[in-house]
Order: sequence, then structure tokens, then C-alpha cells
Amino acid sequence: MINPSQKERLTIRIDAKRKQEAAEVAESLGTDLSNVINMFLAQMIKEQALPFTPGRSKSKSELDEALEDVEAGRVSKFSSPDALFRHLHDLEKTAN
Repeated sequence: MINPSQKERLTIRIDAKRKQEAAEVAESLGTDLSNVINMFLAQMIKEQALPFTPGRSKSKSELDEALEDVEAGRVSKFSSPDALFRHLHDLEKTAN
């Protein structure tokens, strides 16, 4: 039977630059790589899956598209906050 309090060593090979960058991120979050790996494994066990969705990034994010709209002048301007809220309310009504 496995003793849950018994600690095992896991050895992996990783690019030195990636390890350093990951260690810096972990430190900025107040932890270390060992804890991060343990959290990853715990979440993987809990979900019985990877704790993220592997995939390719979209060619353009919604943020990139929004920034292009702003740069191209495809924006709406409002004379007051009330005018903005009326517009949003109208959009909501047409969406339903």
C-alpha cells in the first residue's frame, strides 16, 4: 500500500531558460517550482485530465480585433453616460 506521507523524487529534463523563467513566475506568485508542479499534478488528478486545454492559439484574439477597430476608427462615441447606457440597453433588446 502507498503511504501518502512518503515523498518521492521526480526528475525531469527542462530547458534552462524555461526553468529560470518559470521559477521567476512562481516566485512572483509566492511559491516555488516544486509547489507549482505539485499543484499541477493535484489538479490533473482531481479533473482526471490536463488542467488546461491544449491547442493552438487563434490567429487573432478578440483583443487584437478590437484594437484594429479602434485604430481604424470603427468606434461609437456617446455624448454622455446616459447615451451609452441607452445604446447598450437597445443592443440588449435586439439580441434577445
